[in-house]
Amino acid sequence: MKKLINKILKEETIATTSRKARSQWSPEAAQDLEAFHPDLFELGEQEETGGDGSWSNPIVNNTPGNVPTSSYEPHSQRGSDEKWVVNPVSKIAFYKATQILTKIKDSNWFTQQEDDGEHTYHRVAQMEMPLKVVGIRGSGIGDKVFWAASDNREGILDGSITNYDQLVLRAFVKYELPMTEDVRVYKTITYTPTIEAYSQEDAFNNISMDEDGAYSSGEWSNRPGYDEEEYDWDGHGGEIDGPIKVVSVLYPEESGLNESIIKEMGPGPEENDIMSELQELVNEWSGCEEGMPVACRYKNQVQELIEKYKSKPLN
Repeated sequence: MKKLINKILKEETIATTSRKARSQWSPEAAQDLEAFHPDLFELGEQEETGGDGSWSNPIVNNTPGNVPTSSYEPHSQRGSDEKWVVNPVSKIAFYKATQILTKIKDSNWFTQQEDDGEHTYHRVAQMEMPLKVVGIRGSGIGDKVFWAASDNREGILDGSITNYDQLVLRAFVKYELPMTEDVRVYKTITYTPTIEAYSQEDAFNNISMDEDGAYSSGEWSNRPGYDEEEYDWDGHGGEIDGPIKVVSVLYPEESGLNESIIKEMGPGPEENDIMSELQELVNEWSGCEEGMPVACRYKNQVQELIEKYKSKPLN
């Protein structure tokens, strides 16, 4: 198992949109990438967006290259400055967790977990190892990882899906489910009944020794001085009272770009236009100079990609 995880994690990945990841690069690699794609460095500075740092309205570190936080229910954490912050999951980490889960769990596990009649918390608990390995445990993205692995299992195992952008990802949907529950509510009621009498003793005795219920709280609910305060209630859980329904789609389905499909279809006119623009970019780009091996490698990889697809027939 450890050998499998190490193999997956050692596969070449470059988190081009993560400031934290870039800080660990060599100066030469960072220089080459900035020369090749400077816009990534500009965008990387725009991290904290929205929110006032409260629990109900946390700050979102919305760096490009992350899984959209509106496509799952992210968990926030309180930082050293006492502000609540949501740290999104990078697409690379998400794919790695999905890949590891796919390879360590068999098809029977996935089939059982699709609807085992338990809260999904228990399912995510069984996924702790792959989520922990890539550092996204407790982020709130466990259910999304599960369905990504379940729906893309075949492509990940046969090697036709190799990154986040090739994954088919389910829509994030809001549902409603009618329920009813009978509860016993405990209240403290204060009220001040009045009575006509010829002595204080007569008045006290007639109210305190009331036999007809004339001075019970219900008889004085619309009189001055009446007040209610709930302090406890007792229930036994809600019961389903109707079918579950879709309320709205919070984030649409993402249809991954699978390379095996591209091979079958071949490039269309739009794709050929893109190839031409890429070729022009490579021809005009002058960032591949001596001492900049990373940038040169990127340029060569783009050229290889162009050569691979530009000769494919149109369908």
